[in-house]
Amino acid sequence: MAKKTTEAAWQIALPLEKLAPGTMRTIKRDGCQLALGCTSEGEVFALDNRCPHEGYPLAQGTLKGRAVTCVWHNWKFDVGDGRCTLGGEGVRTYPVRVHAGQVEVDLTEPDPREFFGAWKDSFDQGLYHHDNGRALRDGVRLLQGGYDPYILLADIAVYDALHAEYGTTHTLPVAADCARFLERRPGVDAMYAIAPAIDICGDSNRRLAVRELPAPIPYAGETTADALRAAVEAEEVELSQALLLGAFDAAVDRATIEGWLYAVLSDHFLNFGHQLIYMTKAQELLDRVPDRYARDIYAGLLYRIVLGTREDTLPYMSGYARRLGEIEDELPQAYRRRNDSAGFDPETVRDAVLDASTEEAFESVWRAIRDGVDPTTIAKALVGAAGRRFYRFDTRLDSDPLVAENWVWISHRLTFSSAVRNATLRFDSPDVLRLLFQAVMFLHSARAMDLEAGERTAVVARPSKPQEILAAIARRDCESAVAGTAALVDDEAGLSELQRGVEELCLAAPLVLPIVVAHAIKTSVAAFEETAALAGHPDRAWPLLATVRFLASPIVERRVHEAVGTSIRWVAEGIMPRKLSQ
Repeated sequence: MAKKTTEAAWQIALPLEKLAPGTMRTIKRDGCQLALGCTSEGEVFALDNRCPHEGYPLAQGTLKGRAVTCVWHNWKFDVGDGRCTLGGEGVRTYPVRVHAGQVEVDLTEPDPREFFGAWKDSFDQGLYHHDNGRALRDGVRLLQGGYDPYILLADIAVYDALHAEYGTTHTLPVAADCARFLERRPGVDAMYAIAPAIDICGDSNRRLAVRELPAPIPYAGETTADALRAAVEAEEVELSQALLLGAFDAAVDRATIEGWLYAVLSDHFLNFGHQLIYMTKAQELLDRVPDRYARDIYAGLLYRIVLGTREDTLPYMSGYARRLGEIEDELPQAYRRRNDSAGFDPETVRDAVLDASTEEAFESVWRAIRDGVDPTTIAKALVGAAGRRFYRFDTRLDSDPLVAENWVWISHRLTFSSAVRNATLRFDSPDVLRLLFQAVMFLHSARAMDLEAGERTAVVARPSKPQEILAAIARRDCESAVAGTAALVDDEAGLSELQRGVEELCLAAPLVLPIVVAHAIKTSVAAFEETAALAGHPDRAWPLLATVRFLASPIVERRVHEAVGTSIRWVAEGIMPRKLSQ
């Protein structure tokens, strides 16, 4: 970080005769605190006296050769360039010289942007080692220097896309959701919102090297879309990525490429809907940052798509998939048959998806499509059904070691349905209808997670202030939290205050494991987003009521003991894990 020093910038620190070889002194000048030292070879140096780890004075440490050791935690630094040779991030150095028997230093503050490269490299090392402390400290340094917090979240998403073993992880949606929290957190306080993305990125990619990408295949015009779709269907990982990278290198616009990815996602229901959720969140994040981030983020997402489990091919979804195959050829014509005056009863669709047969659930949506009902309108009905299904969840399943289903399983019904609604706004193609049917499959197949009808109690609204609802959530009082929310759902000011409180609750980390925190954040974001989207809808309240119930319930996070039992039953006894909804 050497810079040219003007003659006027030099300040006398102390006479050289007072700095014996092999010693260090603390010097304070102009608000700066320096560790000024002289090696046994006579090399004079100046470092920030505050160890970058926790701020302990380096001048009280030891000097051996060209290495300074902070004795509090044994971090070691090279006196020449400040790099850390044992520990974490490096320490700042200051220009120093000996002139006319005096040790002089230059304390001029450089442009912080000069440090961005080094801070960012160190930040990435924090992610690599899942060293949250290092990443957070370097992140604060970047923010304090004026680094754009939205760009920092995009950087984290790119790191994940390039390193994740099987492609993009939950880091991407967490980064997108946390970007929503930045508006109320200016300056270095933005780190409170960025921290969950740092944590899950480090947890997901600890010590993983950059994943090698194939050489791009030159863009071949309109045929590339079909070639990409065929390559994904054939699970040709390298070919799929090479086609995508070639399109980006040919400057194909982002919207066109996003259309290709949506088409691919419509072909199969993948991994509990993760990939579609990631797609909508990628668009949201990329809308906030330069398009140059799209190439790496979408390459990582495509890798995840190709490797995804095609759940629509599994037995539990075979009936839905077979019915969809029967109407496949009719979808383009049905998509064009828009009728703004078409009658539509969202409660009929909701009830069919929740409680009717597979055929009736499927037909309720297909009938609406044939009648010309707008896909977004249908998607809202499915979001309402998702909210009710989520609310019905039998909480005893979460702590039952013999059952696979838990809170995370059921929360995906809401977040996936929210992603489908967002997709209907972004993806103008008959293929978007397939996403509606994927939502039907996912929601209807979750019936076994419902609390029995006789055990369900009606929600009775009870006027409460947002802070009272938050207090009920904190003390795990589901009934009071839900009752208060039910009374608040049409009070826009109160709803906004509750949203800010839930946001703070998620960021304050009452939950511990990064993956559980991620689901709490993305479920809460989806709940408030859908509450706004469903204004005037008969099921407007249910996504939020279900989410409040989720947040106020005891949640099992660590499942190591449970995993031991599952492993013993499978390996030693040949008993497969019990799944109610698959």
